[in-house]
Amino acid sequence: MPELERTLARLGRELDWPETPDLASSVRTRLSSAPARTPRRRPLFRRSVVLAFAILLVASATVFAAVPGVRDAVLEFFGLRGATVERREALPTPPPERSLVLGTRTTLDAARERIGFEPLVPADPGDPDYVYVRSVTSGGELTLAYNARPGLPRARSTRLGLVVSQFRGDVAPEYVGKVTGPGTGIEELRLGGERAIWIEGAPHFFFYRGPNGEVLDHELRVAENVLLLERGRLLVRLEGAFTRERAIEIAESLR
Repeated sequence: MPELERTLARLGRELDWPETPDLASSVRTRLSSAPARTPRRRPLFRRSVVLAFAILLVASATVFAAVPGVRDAVLEFFGLRGATVERREALPTPPPERSLVLGTRTTLDAARERIGFEPLVPADPGDPDYVYVRSVTSGGELTLAYNARPGLPRARSTRLGLVVSQFRGDVAPEYVGKVTGPGTGIEELRLGGERAIWIEGAPHFFFYRGPNGEVLDHELRVAENVLLLERGRLLVRLEGAFTRERAIEIAESLR
């Protein structure tokens, strides 16, 4: 990460570090003189805190600038275990429409053998119409897809009524990323005592990060209303054209 290295090197030159003490002379003086009061430590702690804070700011700026076409100021930042959400002054140019890629189609029973966790299935609306598995993160990602029906209108982003994705957020802390504009509503919630984020209104961008933290350009797409929630060690993502209240109903029925 050349830009990060250059910034840290400049910080090292600019910080007022204390000079290295002459330890040999200090020891000789103490041995030949009467016991003296213990000298006060030099204020290294405060300088260390300043440097650590500077590193955090630089690293955050690097992550924020990673999404192709997005370089405007970050207005707000939200995070869950497994996902990040950024509100920005402007959104990137919408990517061309492409077929929705959710992974390899399988069955729920077969998926249980492939993923590294016990899947959560919403009792409302019940068993999914389609099941997909991806192996892009440790433990894998499971996606349950539902056709449009009463209570689950067809979403323009997925052409489905509901998409429920889940993966191990504890081993992929920033796997999912979202970028929204000023017109998109973002609300932090608590569902069953665990953290959640509801995103609705103007379309926002959804993308995955690869194993090294890089943004996967081919995964960038426009998303509709989304509820992100933590469930134990899992990060669960619900996407559709439904309301906040309907999303919460579905989330609360996860078993």
